[in-house]
Amino acid sequence: MSIKIFRKNNFVVIDAADLPVKYLASNKADFDHVQDGKFVVWNVDNVSEDYTFASADLQDEDGAAVGTTDDVLEYLTTNINFKTGVGSSTSPLSVSGYSHTGAFAGKPTSNNYVWEAGNGINYDSTDVTNGTYKVFSLDRDVHLAVDNPYWSTPTPSGVTDIGLFQGANLPDGVSSLVDYSFDFDTEYPSSTGTGFEGSTGRIKLNELQYGDQLRVRFDFNVIPQIANTTVEPALWYSNRNDNDDITFTFPLTTQPIFYGGGTVGNTYLNRVEISAWITSNEDINALTLPAIKSDNPVIIQPLGILITIIR
Repeated sequence: MSIKIFRKNNFVVIDAADLPVKYLASNKADFDHVQDGKFVVWNVDNVSEDYTFASADLQDEDGAAVGTTDDVLEYLTTNINFKTGVGSSTSPLSVSGYSHTGAFAGKPTSNNYVWEAGNGINYDSTDVTNGTYKVFSLDRDVHLAVDNPYWSTPTPSGVTDIGLFQGANLPDGVSSLVDYSFDFDTEYPSSTGTGFEGSTGRIKLNELQYGDQLRVRFDFNVIPQIANTTVEPALWYSNRNDNDDITFTFPLTTQPIFYGGGTVGNTYLNRVEISAWITSNEDINALTLPAIKSDNPVIIQPLGILITIIR
């Protein structure tokens, strides 16, 4: 039985004749027992998920036989970048990377999830009076509709729930930078006053490492409703301790944007960049989504976020 094991983006792909094709996040896969003519590939988060193969059956992505037991060991450690058998590496991960999603909740299904002229998410007079930072949710259904690769080379992985690039270009050791299934009200049913109430989805920071820098480019349209309006984009950010208790909530702001005379009713594209450090356990466990505040009513059309991790 032939078995192909190869690296595609941030996944280890297992393509065996008698199994459905498996995609294991590269930071969650390891191997052991390159001896007695066999080896085991397994999921470090679920030890019951393991696959045993004959070394002689191992092929690379192009179907070429890998060779002897020594060749198999070299291939798995060098080409696939598995660890050298069981046990975790203590070497810091160093490769930067990024992800993108356009999966903002509210995009209209009636227009193929494209905002129509003059329509969007209203920042109304009540929001102005309360000085609200309006948080923009993510939606898995929108993700499945809009985060589809438009290229064929290199071949996309076909893996959903991890953004437009389907796992390509992610930082080392990171399986996803977005979580479309997170529901704040489910996780915190009695919460009030955090600004996340009613929101879904999040930028996922849990697999980052201390010393990383988070940089988010937030793309959105603004349609001013009153002249001389100032819009303040931000990441709305809640630190959480190891018990998932929210410890502190605040906006990470960037340069305000001013819309003067002659701007009312026009649509203006903005691509603002906001950064944050990742230096503690509460940063890695933080909740964050893009948000805006305005001193007058406006209509916002959130378009996409490019999430970059710099090391």
